Amino acid sequence: MTEKIEVKDITQTRDEKDGPHAQHQLDVHDPNAYFNFLKRTRDDINAVSPSFCAAKWMQSTILLYSGETHSCHHPSRHKITLDDIKDNPKGLHNTEHKMKARDDMLKGVQTPECDYCWRIENQNPEHISDRIYKSSYSWSLPQIPKIVESGRGENIDPTYVEVAFDSTCNFKCIYCSPEASSQWESEIRRHGDMKQTEFNLNNLDWLKSVGKLPIHHKEHNPYKEAFWEWWPELYPKLETFRITGGEPLLSKDTWKVFDYIKENPRDDLILAVNTNCNAPDNLVDKMIDNINDLQGKVKYFDVYTSFENTGSQAEYTRQGMNYDEFISNCYKILDNTPESTRIHFMTTINLTSAPSLLGFLEEIKKFRSKYQTKIHEFRVRTHLSYLRWPRPLILSLLSKEDKQRYGDQWLKFMHDNKLTEKKHPSETFYLEEVDQMERLVEFMRTDQQPKVVYDDMRLYLNQLDERRGNFFPETFPTLAYLMDDNYYG
Repeated sequence: MTEKIEVKDITQTRDEKDGPHAQHQLDVHDPNAYFNFLKRTRDDINAVSPSFCAAKWMQSTILLYSGETHSCHHPSRHKITLDDIKDNPKGLHNTEHKMKARDDMLKGVQTPECDYCWRIENQNPEHISDRIYKSSYSWSLPQIPKIVESGRGENIDPTYVEVAFDSTCNFKCIYCSPEASSQWESEIRRHGDMKQTEFNLNNLDWLKSVGKLPIHHKEHNPYKEAFWEWWPELYPKLETFRITGGEPLLSKDTWKVFDYIKENPRDDLILAVNTNCNAPDNLVDKMIDNINDLQGKVKYFDVYTSFENTGSQAEYTRQGMNYDEFISNCYKILDNTPESTRIHFMTTINLTSAPSLLGFLEEIKKFRSKYQTKIHEFRVRTHLSYLRWPRPLILSLLSKEDKQRYGDQWLKFMHDNKLTEKKHPSETFYLEEVDQMERLVEFMRTDQQPKVVYDDMRLYLNQLDERRGNFFPETFPTLAYLMDDNYYG
């Protein structure tokens, strides 16, 4: 069956309208076009295997500061062993761990680490899981015959690579940890480990024992060495190269990549940076200057940034953020760069998102109304993802009343502002985004957590407040009931 797999003529996606693998144009005025395309993609990849996902072969996130990798942001990262890269730097991506998961996917097995998508598909087979999205992009769908031919993909080159050079960061988001933020690490060293029943990500001894504690920038780093050895061969094969962190604008390697691309232009490359858009020392302005210097030398420059609530609540969740400056910098980026620059608002929708998530959606609508290149072609993108770990911050800890109230509120706003056959310029949200909200609300209302998670939630938030001089009930008055020791959902 796999030898006869045929990738049909559906490689067009909204994100990659003019991409090198685009074979026809989707009608951006048809609200059903992209959603139907995703459904056809599902049929095509299920012809390979009902558990197949192209991202496991063609996408790679690599944390060089700790020697970890995964091929999607949902599964936990795993350690790159020194044996993986001993004779071949491509082992930064093609680890033994990934190749075993690829075996499962080719055999129709729902490999356990990908349970985020299996939960969505098993809950409702009509929902479009991220397995479908990730297999539909121009960096993945045209590669399926090559993937099938490669089998386990021992030596395959990914087309979408995301690299974290450093964990240096000026934020300490409540759902993050010392493994990805130097500010978090400094706070733990100053105040001691966070006490939790099951949540170890803020325990330095545990992080060290499992190989997640960042390598100090002055220490020898074999993973960075392997990356820069691989880079000249990898670079010409990439469709997307994305730099993450930490905060990438605080890493000298980020600017090294920009300089390399200026000297070796690729007008078919998508270059992307994850940034909190609150980096100090005018580094956002420096990024804007580099974006303009790279105009014509890359296809798109994508700025990925994160928020999922607004105002003081966003500043509580993403400690270190100045919300007004953040919003101002997002407008500054779009106002002072070419149309080939786009902003993607990543979301980690969690317990603290609930009271002002509607404000987030309203902010997206404002951005999209201002930055349309054509009707319903927005320079502002988003994807509505919900947090599952750490469990003490999971959205489903809300009361039944809040789950009903907030869910109804969010769904009404999405449906009131979704694209329709009327094709009105004020219509804002794509049908797949409506689907993302529907699956989020469905998860929030059906997921159940044990008593220990409620206890850990209060323990965690109280410790954070004591260390950071905050007070959760004051910042989130409508959620103050969560801090009652007798509340368990």
